[in-house]
Amino acid sequence: MVKTRHYFIFVFKHRFRKVAFNNFLKIKKIKNYRIIDLSGPYKYFLFSILLIFIVTSFPKRFKNITLLSCDGLPFIKKNGVNIWFGGTNLKIPKEFRHYKNNIPMIKNLIIKEKNFINLYPCDLKKNFFTKKFKIVFIGKLNLRNSSEIMKIWRKYNKKIMNNFSLIESKKFFQKIGVKEIEHKKNIYLSLKSLIRINIIKKINKKFKKDFVLVGSDWSSHIKNSIRDNHDVKFVRNLYKGNLCIDLGSRWGENCLYPRSIEIIESSGMLLQSHQSDTKIIFGNLAKSIEFNSYPDLLNRILLYKKNYNFLNINYKKIYSLFKSKEMNFKTLTKIKKISG
Repeated sequence: MVKTRHYFIFVFKHRFRKVAFNNFLKIKKIKNYRIIDLSGPYKYFLFSILLIFIVTSFPKRFKNITLLSCDGLPFIKKNGVNIWFGGTNLKIPKEFRHYKNNIPMIKNLIIKEKNFINLYPCDLKKNFFTKKFKIVFIGKLNLRNSSEIMKIWRKYNKKIMNNFSLIESKKFFQKIGVKEIEHKKNIYLSLKSLIRINIIKKINKKFKKDFVLVGSDWSSHIKNSIRDNHDVKFVRNLYKGNLCIDLGSRWGENCLYPRSIEIIESSGMLLQSHQSDTKIIFGNLAKSIEFNSYPDLLNRILLYKKNYNFLNINYKKIYSLFKSKEMNFKTLTKIKKISG
């Protein structure tokens, strides 16, 4: 029996959000699913506005269509979903939070996300790493610390730097006496930034000639940093063939999010701080990808420095893991279900 085709049509307004989807929008079909990209300002005004009106006005007639918007521009109420890359449910505007077709792309311990989904790396290219590989980090710092944060950091920084997962524990926040969600969120974000700056400073000092740091707000802390460059080709070329450090999203604890997916799709070797689902996504490969302390990160870098062939071996395993479209097929199936 031939299954009826189902169409997933991207109709978000802003062009810059295409970058967050990485190669996902390049998928044209998976089994009986078809993906159509009508995103960006030109397609939005020429096609999407009318399409949204028709599909949402006659939802029963267009059950085989799921509209996908991003950041609530526009906000889809029927036959579609609203994807939010900016963070957890806490970053969704209050007037939209009660809708059941919201999909936050970040999860963390502060709030349990009902509709969380993973987009998986796709359209990967084979690559070969050489012994001249660089260590790369691209990302913002967002360092904003109050006296309260610094007091917590002074007391717990040694424990945190030897076990990053400490701040992912509910017991930790109980210990420091923080209960209110907004308060907990602010402390969580600030501690993540402090972990970030301490790691990057140590890596820069140890591997100065072989370390490439991109991010304008690092300049006052690390002189050899490079200013922001949002050109996709620049970023992907920098990741390609290099060891790419990823400290996870400041907002959450899922291992696959736009930056980590971009590293993998750019043929870079992902070296990521431990996330709650690393083992679930990568299986036995997690041992080669994750670190949970600065000493652990340093040992993994030195191991790759000693034998760069490990980079080739592990990237081949990652390539094999995401070669199939099956994972993204399951994701689209879940999106279809959430759309109602």
